[in-house]
Amino acid sequence: MSEIGKVYIPNIEVFFMKKINEITIVALFSALCAVLEISPLKIATQWGMKIDLVAVPILMAFFLFGFRVALETSIVMFFALSIISPTGFIGATMKWMATVPMFIVPTLLSMKPSEVKNQKLLAALGVLMSTIALIVLFGILFLLLKNKEIISHFLVAISCIAFYFSFWILTRNYEFRDTKIFENVYFVLTALILAIIVRGITTTVVNYYFAIPVFFGISTEEAFQWIPWYVIMGLNAIQSIVDAGGAWILVFKTGISRSLTG
Repeated sequence: MSEIGKVYIPNIEVFFMKKINEITIVALFSALCAVLEISPLKIATQWGMKIDLVAVPILMAFFLFGFRVALETSIVMFFALSIISPTGFIGATMKWMATVPMFIVPTLLSMKPSEVKNQKLLAALGVLMSTIALIVLFGILFLLLKNKEIISHFLVAISCIAFYFSFWILTRNYEFRDTKIFENVYFVLTALILAIIVRGITTTVVNYYFAIPVFFGISTEEAFQWIPWYVIMGLNAIQSIVDAGGAWILVFKTGISRSLTG
C-alpha cells in the first residue's frame, strides 16, 4: 500500500465516522425540540410569549457534546420551528436569538487565552465587535426606556447582526477539551447570570423594534406601551432558568453524562 493509503485513508474514515455521529446527534436533539414545540408542555402569556421546554435539548447537547453540536442543533431547530410553530419565522427567529447566548456565553467563559493565541487578531476583532454592539444595543434600550426615543431600525439590525457574528468569530475554531467543567455549579450559575443579561438586552430590543411590530402589526411605540420592558426581560430570565436548569439536571443528575463519558 502506498504512503498515501497508509496515512490518509484511515483519517478520512475517522473523519466521516465522526461526522455521521455528529449528524445523528444533531438530528436526535433537533427532533426533541420539534416534539416539545408541538407538545402541550408550555405556559402561554397574553403577550404572545410562552415558557416552554423547546430549547432544553439544545442545552443538553451543549453540556454533553459542546458548542458546535449545540449551534448546529439550534440552526436545525430554527428551520423546524419556522415550519411547525404557530408563530412561524418570527417565533423561530426569536427563539434562536434567545437561545444562542445560553451556550455562547459559557463557551466564551470556558476559553483560555492560550486557545486563541494563534488567532489573536480575530479574537481581538470579535471582542471589539461584540463589546461595541452590546453597548449600542444597551444604549438603544436605555434611550427607549428613559426618553421613549426610537432609534433607527437599521442601526438596531446592524448591531444585532454584528453582535451575533462576533460570537461566531470568537468560537468558530474552538471546541471543548472537557465538558465536565459544567459540573461546577458556581461556573454554571455565573454563566447563567451573564447569559440572562445578554439575552435580556438583545431580545428586548429586537422584540420592540421587529418581532412585536411585525407579528402584531403595530409600531415600536405601541409595542412599548403594550408590553413593559421588565415583562420581556422577566419572561426571558424565567425561560433561561428553565432551559439551563432543566438541561443541567437531566445531564448531570440522572447519570446521562457519566454513561456517555464512561
